[in-house]
Amino acid sequence: MAANKRPATRRAGMLDRPLPARQERSQATTEQLLHAAETLLREGGADAATLRAIADRAGVSLGIVYRRFRDKDAVLRAVYTRFFEQAAASNAQALEAGVARLRQATIAQIASALVSGMAQSYRTQRPLVRGLILYARTHPDADFRKRAAALNANAYQGVQRLFEAQAVHVPAPRRENAVAFAISAVAATLQERILFADSTAKPELSHAELVAEATTMMTEYLRNRLSAG
Repeated sequence: MAANKRPATRRAGMLDRPLPARQERSQATTEQLLHAAETLLREGGADAATLRAIADRAGVSLGIVYRRFRDKDAVLRAVYTRFFEQAAASNAQALEAGVARLRQATIAQIASALVSGMAQSYRTQRPLVRGLILYARTHPDADFRKRAAALNANAYQGVQRLFEAQAVHVPAPRRENAVAFAISAVAATLQERILFADSTAKPELSHAELVAEATTMMTEYLRNRLSAG
């Protein structure tokens, strides 16, 4: 049996996430591998994150990688999950720090903060976020695509609640659907313009212009949908 293979029974029983670490050192190794994979995604996308490249970047043997992950797909799933879980935690922490101010903010102010932060994150982390989103979009496993979409949406739950608080007089289903749609629409717009932009995108907008237009789009939509009428 080749050195980089594992018995079928073991491979079939493995999970998408890294195997449970029995010792602190094992957990550190797993994090080291995920960090290496994330770095490769930043540099060259999913094609660059081969198991051999991950092992080399982490400074471990290929066998160590296989002890933690069944294949490349399992690594990328783990990187995707970790990235968006960390994004959700970071957003929640930022909201908690400014909760008093944000509770008094208008829809326009909340929209401006959300769009600005989202656009800046996409631009500064473009290679990594682009690679992860492309990976999830094209994944053959429908269940994983659903989990990936849920993870992405969870990153903005706190902001969604802030918007909903602006229209407590509006029936819950209408309020919740409108806010969720607005966030997803703005995210899709920014992703296409920043992560997947090409020279054919019209009209051509600067970063500041894109943020301003997306903020206006979100604000006006929510003002209309969350009005008392």
